Amino acid sequence: MTTPMPMPAIVAAILALAVLLAAIRLTLWHRAAVEQGSPLRLALLLLLQPVCAGLLFFALFPPATSGGSGALRIATAGTPRLAAAGAPLIVLPEAGAILGEAAPDLATALRRHPAAGTIEIVGRGLTPRDIEAARTVALRFDPPPPPRGIIHLSPPASTAPGATFTTGATLAGLPEATVQLLDPAGRVTDSATPDRDGHVTLTGTARSAGAADFTLRVRDDGRMIEQASVPVLTQDSARPRLLILAGAPGPEVKYLRRWATDTGFAVTSQMSAGGGVQLGDAPVAIDGASLRRFDAVLIDDRSWAALGGARNALLGAVRDGLGLILRAGGPLDGATRNQWQALGFALQGGNDLAPLALPKPPAATIARTRQGIAYADRPEDMAFPDELLPEVTRLAAAPTGRDAVPLLRDAGGAPLAAWRALGTGRIALFTGIDSYALILTGHQPLHDLWWRSLLGAVARPAPAPAMIDGIHWAGERMALCGLAGNAQVDRPDGSHARLIPVNGCAAFWPESAGWHVLRGKDGAVPFHVQPAQALPAMRATRDRAATLMLRGNAPAPGSDEPRHGPAWPWLLAWLAASALLWWLERSRIGRRQSAR
Repeated sequence: MTTPMPMPAIVAAILALAVLLAAIRLTLWHRAAVEQGSPLRLALLLLLQPVCAGLLFFALFPPATSGGSGALRIATAGTPRLAAAGAPLIVLPEAGAILGEAAPDLATALRRHPAAGTIEIVGRGLTPRDIEAARTVALRFDPPPPPRGIIHLSPPASTAPGATFTTGATLAGLPEATVQLLDPAGRVTDSATPDRDGHVTLTGTARSAGAADFTLRVRDDGRMIEQASVPVLTQDSARPRLLILAGAPGPEVKYLRRWATDTGFAVTSQMSAGGGVQLGDAPVAIDGASLRRFDAVLIDDRSWAALGGARNALLGAVRDGLGLILRAGGPLDGATRNQWQALGFALQGGNDLAPLALPKPPAATIARTRQGIAYADRPEDMAFPDELLPEVTRLAAAPTGRDAVPLLRDAGGAPLAAWRALGTGRIALFTGIDSYALILTGHQPLHDLWWRSLLGAVARPAPAPAMIDGIHWAGERMALCGLAGNAQVDRPDGSHARLIPVNGCAAFWPESAGWHVLRGKDGAVPFHVQPAQALPAMRATRDRAATLMLRGNAPAPGSDEPRHGPAWPWLLAWLAASALLWWLERSRIGRRQSAR
């Protein structure tokens, strides 16, 4: 199969043939003309023919340009003012007041300079606005040193009223810093120091439904280095349905039921009092139809042993999505231990009880903040944890396994709980004994953390509320997706911005910081926007990393399509040469009468 001739070669052949025919015509005309021209006139006419043809060819197919003299320097945020000296400098908006050619974005700069095949980035790197445009050219970037401060922030997901939440951050260049989490009232709710990799995790408590701004503050040597807003969105959701099965009444079941009710669960409990007597709510049949009404089942070892053949129905419901928590009320008998091992939990260790290491109580100021608003009929000091830790034990056997996922550990690192998948549901095993002692001694946050983590890991998943993830800054473009029909954004000042979705997404430029609300056909979704000057180290790290990735993806020489220069200079030159040729052919300059 023959390769077709490219269009430039065809046009060049046609123009060469036209020049040859024109030269033959001019030579024959010169010999046969009555008024023969001088040899100089003929030479000029013959010379202008290929000149016009060549200029026309380059007007149709402008020569390809490469980097070299077409390279551009792009000034981004953090560019020093002395960078204006030297090669031409394109100044992007975030670079500030620097001498050079101002451009609103990189794409505009490349359109203005089509000969540029290589760009050199000066400063901290390109913003997300310019990443796509930078993929079309080769890129050089000598990154500055990593910034110092908060380089990553992970706000919590949507939480329930009264629940605790965790937020994470990563610090760079501050190994001895202290990181504090402040509630909206400005009180410290948690404090920690980063690990050797700069990671830190802090805990707070969401009080009531709505949007709130917590504050992350970094201090070093008594000086505040940086602080940032941590948005927390608290939303009411459907009440999860919990079934508690206990082999006997006791304080553990009593306080678990009270905790679950206060947390927002719809609780049904059944306790055996012996002799066939059942205490608690109306009896629930352990079959597939009844268990589909619940999201999670909490069962102790004695109730598990009493189920008998109904265990198959319970495990069948787990395979269909039900969550199951196995709770040890004391040393396990051999049959129960073997059955729980058959579910995928190794239970390595003895069958006796071991002491459980509890973390040190928080400082009084932090404990006061986590307890929330004090009640008039209860002194504030009664809510503080005792200095003496309660005696809480655990099974010496560790809930491990090849497919088991560790969930909880005590302060000494001993495993307390793990979960594993079974069909579309999950099973968790908790080896702590008498956790109610935490409530009696003022350690409610730890008790809440344990059981909220267990139920959150295994309960039948409910439809998650819509959220807009990520960190966004005022003045920086963000994409809002999942839109259908008309949509708008309510700004913090009460004004509205109408969105124009394209393929379900729309661009939005927030003008101010604070909580915004996206309103569409599916409801309202709040989202938070950071101030333009907030988290400078995080933005610098983001831009630096994104630009470094582009440096590795620069087009290889000869692998990309050639960038053609402008055609208009060649077209003007062709018009001028053609006009000169036309005038010279019709003028009488260089003509003389032939001798006959």
